[in-house]
Amino acid sequence: MQGVLSSIAPSTLRAYSAAEQRFWAFAREVGGPTSWPAPQDMVLRYLAYLRALGRAPSTMRGDLAAISFFSKALGFEDPCDCFAARRAVEGWRRLAPPPPDKRRPITLPILREITLRTKDICWSEFEAILFRAAFSLAFFGALRVGELVCASREDTSGRALQVGDVSWGRGGLTINIRRSKTDQLGRGASIFLRPAAIAAVCPVRALEEYLALRPSGPAPLLVHADCSPVSRFQFAAVLRACLAAAGLPQTEFGTHSFRIGAATSASEWGLASSQIQAIGRWRSSAYRTYVRPSRAGRR
Repeated sequence: MQGVLSSIAPSTLRAYSAAEQRFWAFAREVGGPTSWPAPQDMVLRYLAYLRALGRAPSTMRGDLAAISFFSKALGFEDPCDCFAARRAVEGWRRLAPPPPDKRRPITLPILREITLRTKDICWSEFEAILFRAAFSLAFFGALRVGELVCASREDTSGRALQVGDVSWGRGGLTINIRRSKTDQLGRGASIFLRPAAIAAVCPVRALEEYLALRPSGPAPLLVHADCSPVSRFQFAAVLRACLAAAGLPQTEFGTHSFRIGAATSASEWGLASSQIQAIGRWRSSAYRTYVRPSRAGRR
């Protein structure tokens, strides 16, 4: 069983466990069974219950995935593998399509503005250099925040970029992404970054400046002066502060705006679809959902 549970990401396992608890709490409430196997009719009743609560179809699909996973992991038939469950969720999705993702892209001009603001926002020169490097890497590497920094200051999973994941060569640097959201088996991928023409946002220069000051030793690549890792919360907080200082609406951007901005900018620069897919490690045309109007103006 341990091997099966280890086959999915820790964050997915936590989400599945929470969904499992919600399902059995509902089953107890309505006088149903309280342990595996889960009857198919109880799953259908649970879906109707979620619908009555106004839960999104994406939430329903997540809960179904959890019930399906644990059922099969324990050697039982999958109670979610039925026509009624699949079509009901699909029908509800069509009746209430999800709202469009309105997060704006962080494009090159915006990246320049927020990196310039780090010296005013951060409490030390080291912190300003640290976050300039973080922002530049996020944009030019089209990185997800979970690939770049730790989930928390106590995170020891090693999923964030490590010092050993960066290698220097002629003409730039290579970043090794050991595992990602869409690469749970850890096949890995490499990203080669060249120096950018605009020095203020050049990822190679920014990382060189940061590494010249970084405390020695292994562990996560992006750490504070006391060697504690940069967390997802801290990355987002400094980003919001820099956006505000640049006069940009914080609510219209998020940590994923760097990845959105990378795809949007690549499209605006006329890169071919295959090149854009390679930049963000997309294996299909899914990158098209990341290409947004960049709104050349500041507002």
